[in-house]
Amino acid sequence: MPESPEELTEIATRHQVYLEGLKTHETKKAEKFLNEINKIVSIKLAGKDLTDYSRIRLNKLLKSIRADLKIVSGEYAAMMAKESIDIAKYERSFELKSLGQVVAYDFVVPTASQLRTAIFENPLTISGADNGKMLKPFLRDVSNRSAEQIAGIIQAGYYEGQTTPQIIKNIKGTRGARYTDGALFRINRALGVATRTAVQHAAVQAREQVWQNNKDIVKKVRWVSTLDGRTSAVCRSLDGREFPVDKGIRPPAHPNCRSTVVAVLDSRFDALDRGATRKARSRNAQGESVVQNVSAKETYYSWLKRQPAAFQASVIGESRAKLLRNGGMSADRFSELQLSSNFKEMTLADLNQLEPQAFQKANI
Repeated sequence: MPESPEELTEIATRHQVYLEGLKTHETKKAEKFLNEINKIVSIKLAGKDLTDYSRIRLNKLLKSIRADLKIVSGEYAAMMAKESIDIAKYERSFELKSLGQVVAYDFVVPTASQLRTAIFENPLTISGADNGKMLKPFLRDVSNRSAEQIAGIIQAGYYEGQTTPQIIKNIKGTRGARYTDGALFRINRALGVATRTAVQHAAVQAREQVWQNNKDIVKKVRWVSTLDGRTSAVCRSLDGREFPVDKGIRPPAHPNCRSTVVAVLDSRFDALDRGATRKARSRNAQGESVVQNVSAKETYYSWLKRQPAAFQASVIGESRAKLLRNGGMSADRFSELQLSSNFKEMTLADLNQLEPQAFQKANI
């Protein structure tokens, strides 16, 4: 049976920490476009009393604002597309180096053209309305929604009889709330999420291309989630699952996804086991944060099953925590029950239908 050397999981887990830092760096780059939006709003609305505007004049103003915002939106999407290619090139080299640390092999290196195709022609598998979109349309839609949000606030403010200062306040926010109550703050968060999603997509697709080019030794991929209390329900259950190299769900599974995937090698490399570890962060009975190293073969629910009851409840809720502890199921079986065949979280009622005896045993 194909096996993923523990060292690959350890390397990928450490590397994901670096990747999260890169996401933050790229998000700060995206803030430049937020400043451009702010500047456009200030210039276009400065000294204007919209309450005196006719509808025709307002529409001309909105058309001008939309045109300027569209330019900014296009620049953001273009920047992230370029950054994604640069990230993919780095991730290609990283994955080849990682595999080279555990296997002596003459790897087939993906070309720049293959990387571009993988990044821009493989759809996102994130949850929500953007599921199935290609990266460029995804980035374009996010930035265009931001532009429309600004235009919509101006238009709504006009029809509601708001003054220009009131409209600007709705866009920029108030000092008392540290500007977290304005549209620009929400747009900044949306661009940040889109940026993080693009980085993760580019990184995973680049590594995926390495595996596809070397299918003679890479037989499957294994999902590796972050072991802490912030991991999503989807990623908790996907941790440890294996998929064919060219099929199945891939990170990002949702916006701000922190999961990754590692190569599962041909069975002739099964002996590669060096006692590698991965980081896990939980809380003890006193509520203090605890970071420890666990086996690289540990899965999310096998790890969670050994954590304090209070931490379990904070992550998956009281009832599921009781089911995990007292339902008599293995961690693997519990994990299998959490997601439907299309990777949607199962309700407690669904679980009860599938495992009624476990609910009785756990006294739920």
